[in-house]
Amino acid sequence: MLDQILTLTMSNIQLITAILIFLAVVLQLLHIGQTRRINKKLSRAGHWLQRYLNAVFHEDAYEETENEETGNEETDTGTDTKDMREEPQLSVVQPVKSRQEENMRSTLANKKQKKDEELLDTVLQEIFD
Repeated sequence: MLDQILTLTMSNIQLITAILIFLAVVLQLLHIGQTRRINKKLSRAGHWLQRYLNAVFHEDAYEETENEETGNEETDTGTDTKDMREEPQLSVVQPVKSRQEENMRSTLANKKQKKDEELLDTVLQEIFD
């Protein structure tokens, strides 16, 4: 029985090798397709994450510049005209916010406020304990 299997296998060794090579090529093509699909999704997710981070950091930078401008107006009147000339430029640079970006910003602001409240609570708790 074993001899028959070995003789049959040896006579069809080229066919078996060809089938195995064909299966390896098909599996490799499937792997390449899945990798390409995953890379597209990761690229898209990275793009959305970059847009989100740009929106968040742009908002923080804009708030800081507003704070700096109000501080400059109070201390030095000579820079008031310079700040007024720069202010229209800042409003032109700001892109129109989409609803999704506004939602992300409000969510981030809520999270930041909760974090600040929790920090204040823990500090007060440490003080009074």
